[in-house]
Amino acid sequence: MEYLVLDVGGSAIKYALMNDDLEMLEKGKVPTPSENLESFKQAVHDIYVQYSDRVDGLAMSLPGLINRHTHKVQVPGALGYNLDVDIVKELQSVTTDRLTIENDAKCAALCEVEHGSLKGTEIGDVCIIGTGIGGGITIGDKVFTGTHGFAGEFSYLSGDWTKQDGFEGKWGYDGSALKLSAMIARAVGEDPKEFDGLKAFEYCNQGDERALTALEAYCDVIAMGLFNIQATVDPDKIAIGGGISQQPILHDYIQKSLDKLYEKMPIPIPRVQIVPCTYHNDSNLIGALDNYKKVY
Repeated sequence: MEYLVLDVGGSAIKYALMNDDLEMLEKGKVPTPSENLESFKQAVHDIYVQYSDRVDGLAMSLPGLINRHTHKVQVPGALGYNLDVDIVKELQSVTTDRLTIENDAKCAALCEVEHGSLKGTEIGDVCIIGTGIGGGITIGDKVFTGTHGFAGEFSYLSGDWTKQDGFEGKWGYDGSALKLSAMIARAVGEDPKEFDGLKAFEYCNQGDERALTALEAYCDVIAMGLFNIQATVDPDKIAIGGGISQQPILHDYIQKSLDKLYEKMPIPIPRVQIVPCTYHNDSNLIGALDNYKKVY
């Protein structure tokens, strides 16, 4: 059987035609509309009609928090126009009734605990570093969602209580991939607007000291968030995902920053294992299909 799976991000909608063996038979992506809900619905519809006569249904990974009772988006993440929208009803109207939608990082966590880096753990965490920092907590082979589905929304962790306006001082802003790219751009004297993550890591992997100093400062921020997560749920492993997670140097520097925190503690607290997500950018797609198959 074949399925259409969409991973909606702040900048792009990735899609894949997948089968029961989790093979991606076809893949593609289109820009995520920034204008309004109607343009978003149109983009999803346009992808769906290409495959509607082949697929059993549509599985979606979406930023934000969807109320499990009303299906309304309570926290829209990068897609502000989805706020207070019954997103299931709206998208079913332009696609199919056989539609499931789950938070993007929860999909990644489900993928990793079913097939990847968290398989076999008692407690695990996934941190997806992108436009913000998405998260998921796993207990056994289940994803823990909390009372409102808000558990694991790591972007909202606060790193500085003196900054209380909006996302200022929040981990999802200070630890985003965009923040890292901008930090390295400024460090090497380039325009952040003309700079991206690939270019940033070119400097890092070439050993540019300016870039590495910025990377270290950024990873100190990431490590503090990971330290807080560890103190809260004591996981076996924390898996790091998102596009930049495919850079080995990132993991090296995160580990160094975390080790500094451990070494400064006056008592020998347990040390959590930091690992890359096995499926990197595909974890959201695979987890969205896993979620669909649990429903249908």
